[in-house]
Formats: sequence, structure tokens, C-alpha cells
Amino acid sequence: MKNTTFPLLIAGTLLVGCAGAMLPGRMYAIPTGRSLPFSIQTSYGNGVMEAFDPQTGERFTGEYSAFYKGQDAVYGSVGSSGVALVKPPTGANAFAILVGDKGTTIRLYFEIKPGLRPAGYGIGADQNGNRYEAFF
Repeated sequence: MKNTTFPLLIAGTLLVGCAGAMLPGRMYAIPTGRSLPFSIQTSYGNGVMEAFDPQTGERFTGEYSAFYKGQDAVYGSVGSSGVALVKPPTGANAFAILVGDKGTTIRLYFEIKPGLRPAGYGIGADQNGNRYEAFF
């Protein structure tokens, strides 16, 4: 009999390693256009984010919470059998916060397109009224 334990162990490890991966992106300070490296964790509703401002040296950490939109389900019957038709979500909205180690707090709102590699766009502002746009 062939031993399948090792290949299953490797496959399981690879799948777990993909969960919660950080997606790279960029944040831009508006209107200066200064670029800040940014990353956001893939998830099914909430996760963490990070950013760094190379000009000031401030490091940001934070989190987001997202809510699906465009999802629907229809239930009915065909003869004596129950049937459910499910429409997957068309996107998600998310609220987020990034807190810097030098006192800057940035609140963001995201529109997210779900998929194997989600994509998104966010807008927000800090407590001083400076605006930001984020892409991933």
C-alpha cells in the first residue's frame, strides 16, 4: 500500500500558509502625492493592515472590517425537492483605521472586489484633515 501521509501533510501546510496573506498596495497622501507602502491582509470579513511613511518614518498598524454587498439567495421547489440558488457577493465595503507610532490616526473607507486576489480602493483622512487614497 502506498503511503499518502507525506503529500497530504505538504498540501495541508501550503493551504494554511495562504490564509491571511498580506496583499501589497500603495497609499497616497493628497494633494502632495507622497507614496506610502501599504499592505492589507486577505480575509473573510476582517483583518490587519500596515503602512509606512518613508518621509516621516512613521509606522502604521491597524485593522478593517468588511461587509459583503450584492449577495442574494432564492429558495423554491421543483416538484417535491427544495432548491436554493445563491448569487455570490459582487463586492464588499470596509471601514478601517491605521494608527501611527508618532500619533497620526487615519480612518479609511474601502470598496473591495472579491476574488482569488482581491482588489480594492480606499479613501480617508487623518485627524489633521490630510486626505489619503489607498490601492491594493
